[in-house]
Amino acid sequence: MLSPRFEEALAFAARHHHRQVRHNTGTPYVSHLLATCAIVLEEGGGETAAIGALLHDVLEDQPTGRGALRAAFGDEVYRIVHDCTDADLGERQGLTWWERKRAHLGRMDSEAGAESLLVIAADKVCSLQSLVDDLHRFGPELFASSARTAEELLWNYREVLAVLQRRLGERPVVVRLRKLVAEYAALAVDPAR
Repeated sequence: MLSPRFEEALAFAARHHHRQVRHNTGTPYVSHLLATCAIVLEEGGGETAAIGALLHDVLEDQPTGRGALRAAFGDEVYRIVHDCTDADLGERQGLTWWERKRAHLGRMDSEAGAESLLVIAADKVCSLQSLVDDLHRFGPELFASSARTAEELLWNYREVLAVLQRRLGERPVVVRLRKLVAEYAALAVDPAR
């Protein structure tokens, strides 16, 4: 069962992301947080992991202090959110996308706990499913307005998948991510197939 703490996290996420929308579609960003949380719960994650899923992007995307997050939801939730964050909003200014992604991959492989890895896997499944859906809707032209190329994104998803396969094994969420990576590669990088 989920406690009032989960409800508090849901409200916190909705408040902090209320102006944010998904790329390409304008869908309220909270849809991604809810979908990530649903996968975590369906994969057997507990309330702490579910709360981490709701809050996993709050440091990256919003001006949320690490101390405030820890005070509101405790060390375990904070750790999950930290492990999901490549760089918080302030840190992003001084780092390139490549620097952020490589450092995050290293931390995922060496420091992240099982709950954090579950949230990361669920996040990647949700994000990549949305991207694959957008490719079906708009075709590869959607990358014309993207900050990253299709190949760069594929590199990152493959690297994340490799870490998750090593650390989590053949959990359903990892299998699902592997299938999405293959579908994305076929649609975005080699659409002639």
